[in-house]
Amino acid sequence: MPGHHPSIVLAAACAVAVGLTAPGCGHSKPARNLDLDQIRISSDARLRTDTVGDGKFASTASFVLVDAENAAAEGAYVTLGGELADAAGARVGDLRSQSLWIPPHEVRTFALVDRERVARPAAAGARIKIYGAVIPDEPPRAQITDLHSFDDRGKIVVQAYLVNAADRPGQIMVLGSFHDAHGQPMTRPFQMVEIAARDRRVVQFVGPEGSTRGTIFVGDTIY
Repeated sequence: MPGHHPSIVLAAACAVAVGLTAPGCGHSKPARNLDLDQIRISSDARLRTDTVGDGKFASTASFVLVDAENAAAEGAYVTLGGELADAAGARVGDLRSQSLWIPPHEVRTFALVDRERVARPAAAGARIKIYGAVIPDEPPRAQITDLHSFDDRGKIVVQAYLVNAADRPGQIMVLGSFHDAHGQPMTRPFQMVEIAARDRRVVQFVGPEGSTRGTIFVGDTIY
């Protein structure tokens, strides 16, 4: 289904989520949090309306692709959310929050989907909020290594190893992210990968026509 690409105006706001814990972390001691000023939201976001989800869970919904940079010296699970707004700035829908692990001095692309998973034809922009940046006791045990990319007739292809350093098998969400020549996010595909303990798997994503750079990173993990 063709995507809808109006211009988008971002107003970054900060809201600390009290008691927020990172995925996979226990509750034995209070969480440490990054200064939210260290999380920088890109102005080159993209508002789209397209198919989200897969199989019987697929639906047509509006969503925002937006990059966030962790400028701190420590990695953190960063949670973004926000709301969709019309051309006059009035709220027309809420965005479901999403948490991603962002290593120090790196960038991750968030896909913030309308909370009701419906299309919002009146949406012309979004206000993105930073809800938290939790520093875990240890980084994720699932990692991407040996990442490389190449151009395949106007499409960027990215390949890497997904490494599971845990002592048990897991189901890992692996995410791709592709940007155009202007630095704007284009797509953020995903795969659910079942991987054995202490194992690695090859993962690959093919970007859309016109993509000039891409990357791969880890999303949710289930052990």
